[in-house]
Amino acid sequence: MKPRVSIIVPVYNAAPYLNQCVSSLTNQTLKEIEIILINDGSTDDSLAVCAALAATDDRIRLIDKPNGGVSEARNDGLRAATGAYVGFVDPDDWVDTDMYERMLATLTAAQAEICLCNYVKETKEGTVPVLVKQSGTIEKEAILGDIVANVIAKPSFRSGETDIMGSVCRLLISRELLERENIWFDKEVAFMEDLLVCVEAFLKCARIAIDSGAYYHYRVHDSSTVMAYKPKFYQRQKQAFAKLQELLVREGEAAALAPRMANRCIIIALLALANEAHKDNPMPFREKIRNIDKIVADEELSATLEKIELDTVESRKKLELNLMKKKASVALYLYYTVFNKLKAALGKG
Repeated sequence: MKPRVSIIVPVYNAAPYLNQCVSSLTNQTLKEIEIILINDGSTDDSLAVCAALAATDDRIRLIDKPNGGVSEARNDGLRAATGAYVGFVDPDDWVDTDMYERMLATLTAAQAEICLCNYVKETKEGTVPVLVKQSGTIEKEAILGDIVANVIAKPSFRSGETDIMGSVCRLLISRELLERENIWFDKEVAFMEDLLVCVEAFLKCARIAIDSGAYYHYRVHDSSTVMAYKPKFYQRQKQAFAKLQELLVREGEAAALAPRMANRCIIIALLALANEAHKDNPMPFREKIRNIDKIVADEELSATLEKIELDTVESRKKLELNLMKKKASVALYLYYTVFNKLKAALGKG
């Protein structure tokens, strides 16, 4: 049976979650699938769990390789894929059992190259559906403004604005599109590698179908990338930002998307400030302040902040942006220390 969909799962030290993840795939109502598990040099029991799961279903293919990072693991999955369409699932997440049948039907009916669905954020406190505002079929002319721009950043810092999480895990993508346009995950990028692939694929496809279902379950836990302290976070985000800018220049869309890239520049700084104040940051206080000094001294950030009309920004963001404009490093550190504690107490990822 030739698979219609190849589902790629990069695995690194995810043993406690693998059974739930993989069973949500083997139980798909769409039977013509292959499940490609790439064990990326795990040091826990992940390889043994993957091998046991592969023994139960001949649609599961296991690739065992030395650790090379999530981008290279996904690329290995793409090289091995034989389905006409590819999907991606992270090993600590799971999906509804009819996800790929429904998305394939939506994509086929629209004659699209990509289908995008909604997702559910799963926390200790409960589930929160995260829905995109867009619906139906997005044609080439509207993809830039309706999809790509919102993947890069929210339109403004006003309350109520939303963006689109740039994750390949909510997509079903034509493998022919990826091969035709030579789209791969950049193994040199440690953060935002998903977003880069999403933006490139969106820019190079003719039609995107939006499925209103929230099929993907994104687990937020203490060891999640989104929750953990990340060393060299700002440098790695700036590297990915530069790669994104290069992509937009190459595709001739840098000018059209300049306002969203400016917002992205600020978002990266805000995330980096919170990361410096993370409870698990082992650096001494003075080192943390020096790192914050470097963030707020960034010339591109300063130039972007000067152009923002603070009167249109919600009060909390206005405080953050004002402190950044004033380069008030100690005040920013104290603010984010309190903010992180409140966020943790409320269980927000």
